[in-house]
Amino acid sequence: MGTPDGHRDAGPLRPLDALLSETDEVLRRGTPAGARVWSTGFPVLDAVLTGGLRSGELVLLGGPAGHGKTTLGMQVARNAVAAGASALVFSFEHESHTLLERLISLEAAEADPGEVAGVIDVRRVLETADRGESLQSLLGGLRGGAQAYAALAGYGDRLQIHESSGVTTTLERVREAVARVTETTGQAPLVLLDYIQKVPVDRRGEDERVTAAAEGLKDLALSARVPVVAISAADKDALASGHRMRAKDLRGSSALAFEADVVLIVNDKVDVVSREHLLYNLGNIERFRAWSVVSIEKNRHGKAHVELEFAKDFEHGRFDREGKEVNERLIDDRVFVS
Repeated sequence: MGTPDGHRDAGPLRPLDALLSETDEVLRRGTPAGARVWSTGFPVLDAVLTGGLRSGELVLLGGPAGHGKTTLGMQVARNAVAAGASALVFSFEHESHTLLERLISLEAAEADPGEVAGVIDVRRVLETADRGESLQSLLGGLRGGAQAYAALAGYGDRLQIHESSGVTTTLERVREAVARVTETTGQAPLVLLDYIQKVPVDRRGEDERVTAAAEGLKDLALSARVPVVAISAADKDALASGHRMRAKDLRGSSALAFEADVVLIVNDKVDVVSREHLLYNLGNIERFRAWSVVSIEKNRHGKAHVELEFAKDFEHGRFDREGKEVNERLIDDRVFVS
């Protein structure tokens, strides 16, 4: 149970021998005794995270604006429900229909890697539809649309989207929604919150507000036994040209990285690759622009300081799931200007 300030109630004292007996009983029933793990759906990322995202974890997902934070977060949520889990998305930035357009295009691309409908195609069809035509019929006219509709219908009851407000979607409301989804679906959901600086908290300065939000979300992850993926905005100083965003550049408070169990930072590869890879081969500039680097800057349950790269497919609201470790040398601050 939580308390009004967002923190967990203190639990009872538990002697170690009682904990040993309890764990033994759980194992004898054939149930895993450790944390529950949600796969991200990105094999190379799961390998670094030793399986995926764990119950009780607060995961921060940061990066400059427009570099794919929401895309990556939504794809992780989609991958969870496509694998049979449930997910709850708190969207402070986008209307639910905007996210639906992305999901339709994503599913079309997942079903058919060829020339399928992009997000813009889906939006155009939905905005110009004749009256009386069903969504299924409309999507059936797009390449990959029928498969997308079938996929969304297959997991639609397990993916909940909450159009959130920076005024009313408090930590308490977030906690209530997680409890409601757990009760209605029969399983605790992976939680995606976009983004943490928008959570309304009764504190004076931004640092204090972000600190309280991070502490409250971490407590929620522990008490509800769910992973909470919180997207974080960048500090203004981190948005300067040629700067590689790091965990220290997350906006609002050093408590963000302290409270988090995992910190993932997304940067465009062309912005963070070392100078020699660009200076002597200008063709690399366009090639690297097609990739994003996901840096695992903190990982309490596995290896940290790992750089992974994923091909962008923003036309379809997704990344290619088959990523790999970065081979090129990366730098902290780019010195080559294209």
